[in-house]
Amino acid sequence: MTAANKRNTLRAQLQQRRYSLSKKQQRDYSKKICQQIIAKSTCFQKAQHIAFYTPVKGEANPLPLQKMADKSFYLPVLSLKQAFHLIFVKIDKNTRYRNNKYAIPEPIYNAEDIIAAENLDLIIMPLVAMDRQGNRLGMGGGYYDRSLAFKKEAKTNAPQLLGFAYDFQLVDKLTAKAWDVPLDFMATNKEFICL
Repeated sequence: MTAANKRNTLRAQLQQRRYSLSKKQQRDYSKKICQQIIAKSTCFQKAQHIAFYTPVKGEANPLPLQKMADKSFYLPVLSLKQAFHLIFVKIDKNTRYRNNKYAIPEPIYNAEDIIAAENLDLIIMPLVAMDRQGNRLGMGGGYYDRSLAFKKEAKTNAPQLLGFAYDFQLVDKLTAKAWDVPLDFMATNKEFICL
């Protein structure tokens, strides 16, 4: 089996496992992940500008963090200017949404709501799998890796990247690609990991 086939098989298995969780399990596990971050993450405590994501297809839900901390929060939006790139948009309680081409809700925004990824303190990232070396397996579109490529090129720590997932999404080993941007931290419903 090729490396690509192994990644796709792992992706399908873990997605199915996510889908099999009940809504209550998703809520309970997501709440525990948020509690791990609040209790153990100095990167979250120090951060003022934090991007996270709207969960779909059984993903762990980081949105409760918005109610747990007085910080500025942002959501990713598909870029209209660069294919397979994201921009980050500030949200608040009055933000309105519409679905993008993947049926993921995105904020309706004005230009002044956009923040450069380089100016974020922390990005809480969705994923399908992660390992203890900071490698991340996403949905396969490469949006985050393209949007954060500057981190590898400039060797900068900002923004810090935090993987947010159920404990079964933490796997033994993922093979990193040259373009993959590694995580700095990981949070599951059972532990918080600093790399």
